[in-house]
Amino acid sequence: MVASHAEHEALAHAPLLHARRHSVERFTDLPLLSWVETRPTDRGRELAYSVVFSHEDGGTPADRLMATWGRVTDIELVYTVELDAAGVVLREEYQGRDHVITPFRGRREGRHPVLHVVTKNNMVSDRGPSTPRLAPAPIAFPLDRVSREAVMDAHPWTYSVSAREVRRQGRVDAAASAGAKRIPDPRRFAYLEACAAVGDARLAFDVGLLQGAGLAWFASDAGRPDFRVGRSGCFRAAVVLPPERSVAEIRAVRFRAHTRPPRKGERALPRGSGWARLERVNRLFGLGADDIPRPSLLSWSGSVDLPPDGEAFEVPLGPGGPP
Repeated sequence: MVASHAEHEALAHAPLLHARRHSVERFTDLPLLSWVETRPTDRGRELAYSVVFSHEDGGTPADRLMATWGRVTDIELVYTVELDAAGVVLREEYQGRDHVITPFRGRREGRHPVLHVVTKNNMVSDRGPSTPRLAPAPIAFPLDRVSREAVMDAHPWTYSVSAREVRRQGRVDAAASAGAKRIPDPRRFAYLEACAAVGDARLAFDVGLLQGAGLAWFASDAGRPDFRVGRSGCFRAAVVLPPERSVAEIRAVRFRAHTRPPRKGERALPRGSGWARLERVNRLFGLGADDIPRPSLLSWSGSVDLPPDGEAFEVPLGPGGPP
């Protein structure tokens, strides 16, 4: 099969990554795969390269990572390049320390920019030590009405690698509770992907399991504002289930919105401020004994306003609900 011009171009500009010191030797925070998105610009097109790392030794603790991102991998944009119609580089940037987007002024090998992973949350620099070099070939993967984690779904072995890493590093504890910076086993979680829009609001979801004559509800945020999702678009989140219960037992999912907490130096917004709108539920699934995602139990689409600090919106499933 002959590669297209776009495939050649995406590969030609793919970054080379020098691993963070000692990460290869310790099998920690390793790049598992890379993907590229191509977007039109006023002057041509932009290629954006992202990497799925097996975990992050620094940055967001594992419990909040699961609640607000629905994974224990670390997914980072590492490099973008804008090209004109003739393929001439107009702009190139990388994501540096503290998530600051910075112009690239480093060296190249051919057209490949050379980057160095320099922080424990996998930010990069265009300068760094001569550590083992990795060259993940980027996969073309447009994110159309799905979250970035859909890349992992297409390569489900990434779930298994990351789960094994957090267990090996002592980040898994059967008795872990929200705020402990550890998590119960990843196989005890229900993972959800939804799409929403928010303004001055945060989102969370609950799953309802049959208990006696009714449902017992389990909250993704565990009542903590910092465990809520605060971004528009398609997102992942996860909620831990009680021992011996499974995702297959979920009978309903409900979505809640909350007024966002104040930023540093800001006066708190009045309760009920902001807005949120739920637009889609793409997936609800669990992991099997092999740490690989099982088939989704839920798909829903619509447009529902979620009043912050108001009534939740419930989507039933199972008997009488969506497939």
